[in-house]
Amino acid sequence: MKLGLIEVHDVSPFYYDEVVYAIELLERLSIEKYSLLVVPNFWDAFPLYKRDSFAELLRSLKREIVLHGYSHKGRKSLSNILWTYGEGEFEKASLLETYRKVEKSLEVMHSLNIEVKFFVPPAWLGNKFLEDVLFSFGFVGVAYRNYFKDLLTDDVIPSYSITFSNRKILSFMSLFFVAFYSRLLERKQLVRFALHARDFKDPRKVKLWRLILTKAKKQRRLISYEEVFSKSRLAPSFQSFQPAGWMV
Repeated sequence: MKLGLIEVHDVSPFYYDEVVYAIELLERLSIEKYSLLVVPNFWDAFPLYKRDSFAELLRSLKREIVLHGYSHKGRKSLSNILWTYGEGEFEKASLLETYRKVEKSLEVMHSLNIEVKFFVPPAWLGNKFLEDVLFSFGFVGVAYRNYFKDLLTDDVIPSYSITFSNRKILSFMSLFFVAFYSRLLERKQLVRFALHARDFKDPRKVKLWRLILTKAKKQRRLISYEEVFSKSRLAPSFQSFQPAGWMV
């Protein structure tokens, strides 16, 4: 059976209402397996450790939590202007900056008694230091836009991500692109459905997500990051993956 992974990006007190809206939508669709991509201190202004009610919400949900950078704020880059503008936190970060950001992120999560083993860099943009730094802190895996990387074995697991843009003109264009792209990916083995908190400010995107996720639930077995990076990925449901080292 084909696989699907549902993930809610940019989980932060900054998007409190939007995150709750996203979770309510998943509950209405009877989707019980999804991952929360948490930003410990969104834009250096919304630290989790100062928002007890939000931290308690995360713990009470008992869903898989994935670390999603530290602040989600990076240097502006023309090379990735189509994907993000000022949110690729790790793209231009030095080794020391990368280390300190991951260290601070873990300090916040540990203070809240929340364990994290998997990492998704904001805007899916890493740098040449990131994987070594994550490995040194005991992370098991990292995910980019089109693949997962097992930090223990260096295995690469291809995937495809469906997501909306939230960048003005591109946001409107993505309403058409996502509907088309989701149909193209129906035959792919592993598809990730990347719901961004900001999507839930736009009723049009909410409506499309409802349709896309309803279909995904019928056509795919929903899995977690834990399952992707566990030995179970060698079980029958994962056997159609390409050999390690192959990427899309």
